[in-house]
Order: sequence, then structure tokens, then C-alpha cells
Amino acid sequence: MVRSLQGSVTGLALAALASITVVGAVGGALGGCSENPVGRKCDLGVENPGANEAVVGSPSLDCSTRQCLKVPIDTGKDTPEGFQPLAANTGMCTDTCESDDDCDKVSESPCVSGFTCGIPLTVGPFCCRKLCICKDYVILPDSGKLPTPMACDPSIEANSCCNLDGRVGNYPNCPA
Repeated sequence: MVRSLQGSVTGLALAALASITVVGAVGGALGGCSENPVGRKCDLGVENPGANEAVVGSPSLDCSTRQCLKVPIDTGKDTPEGFQPLAANTGMCTDTCESDDDCDKVSESPCVSGFTCGIPLTVGPFCCRKLCICKDYVILPDSGKLPTPMACDPSIEANSCCNLDGRVGNYPNCPA
């Protein structure tokens, strides 16, 4: 009799523990983090990338996406109230995007104006990739969308960024 009672208590304890684990996992998945968390400060992995250079540091262990972006402030840009310039070797975590809605700013981000989806680089391994960019640094046209750089137009045959459609396997610098 004692043995069956002890087995029942052990069974109930295991069932309760399993329920707590499932509830915790579901709660964490639903409310714990956003889809594309961007904006946390991150180390670019270079001492001084240059004041007028856009740089992606990857892999950046500071970011869940492993991508850290720093862009220069556009000439003529009026920075917003509360703007905090970043140190030379510091960027913000970024991620690939298709629209501004893909860029979920984390609460601790120094970016005041939020993020926009655009192409910050036209050379290197991240050329012509859309990334989340802090609006504090760029001048947005009236459309609210950053234009695609001419170097990222896949219809121009001279554009050789391997990230453009039809380039991999068809251009000398883009092996299959």
C-alpha cells in the first residue's frame, strides 16, 4: 500500500514538472523575444573602420543574428533629439529584411528613430543585401524607403555583386 502511494506521488510530481516545462517553453517562445531583434550595441571587430565607411562585422557574438552594422551619418542629416553617437568600433545588431516591419528594435537600443530596411553596402560579402539600418543615420526620401543603389540593379550586366540574382555560377568572381 505504501509502495503504490509513493509511486502515485512520484508520478504526479513528474507530470507537474513536465507541465511546467511545457508551459515555460511555450511562454518563452510566444512572448520571450521578437522575430528580428535589432539595435543592440555590438563590437564590429575592427578598431577604426573609418568615419565614412559602412561596415558589417560578422560573425558578431554580441548579436543573435551574428551581424553588427555601422553606417556613417548621411551628409546633411539632422540627428534626432537624444541621439547618441557610437564609438568608432561599435555598431548595432542588424538582420536581413524585406521591409521595415522586419526590423524589431530592442528596448536597449541607442537608435532613437527606429529602423528602416535598406542596402548599406555595395561591395564585399554583404553587398546588395537588405539589412535593418537605424534611421538616425540616414536621410529617408518622401517615400519613406531607401532607394536601391545602382550597383545593386541586377539588370545592369556590369554589376558583379554575387548576391544579385543570376550571378552565382555565371560571373567569374561568383563561383557556384
